[in-house]
Order: sequence, then structure tokens, then C-alpha cells
Amino acid sequence: MAKEPEEVELKTELSEAARYGEYANFVKIQHSGVDFRFDFAKVIPEDNTLYVHTRLFMSPIHAKLFMKAIEDNLEKYEKTFGAIQLKIEKGVPITGLPSKGMH
Repeated sequence: MAKEPEEVELKTELSEAARYGEYANFVKIQHSGVDFRFDFAKVIPEDNTLYVHTRLFMSPIHAKLFMKAIEDNLEKYEKTFGAIQLKIEKGVPITGLPSKGMH
């Protein structure tokens, strides 16, 4: 009988830059045949500016796992706090700034 692999708990360390986090209210997602690129940004409406502060690259497998983790966490959040209501109109992001195909 095959022995079950032991789960190893990874130690998490935060860099000084990541310690306090960044707020993002916009994510631009692009992909190629080999990876996904996520540009996390803050929309600053009064300056009509999209400030990208973090760019992450993921393999397609990790992007799919990331999506599943977000879905799982949203489901848990909504069970605790209630459904998240979105009013989305085609071509207009939630921020209200005009869209140029950045979804």
C-alpha cells in the first residue's frame, strides 16, 4: 500500500515592501500562450489616472488555482456576510471610468 505524502506547512515570510500591503480596485488581466499577467492598480478618479503598483505573472495552472481560491473565498464570504451585489453595465467598469477593453 502506498504511503500518503505528508503535508508540509510552509513558513510564510513577508518582504518589507509587502508587509503593509497595497489596495487595488482595478485589475487588468492579459494572457499569452504560456502565462497570465495581472496588473493590480488603484483608480484615482480625480486625476483620471490608473496607478499600477503590482504586476504578477502566473502559469495557466496557477492562474486557474488562483481563480478557484477566489471563488471558494467569495462563497465563504457571502455565506457569512450576504450576497455581494454588482450593477455592471457593458463597457463601464464598476469604478465608472470608461473601459478600453481592460477586463
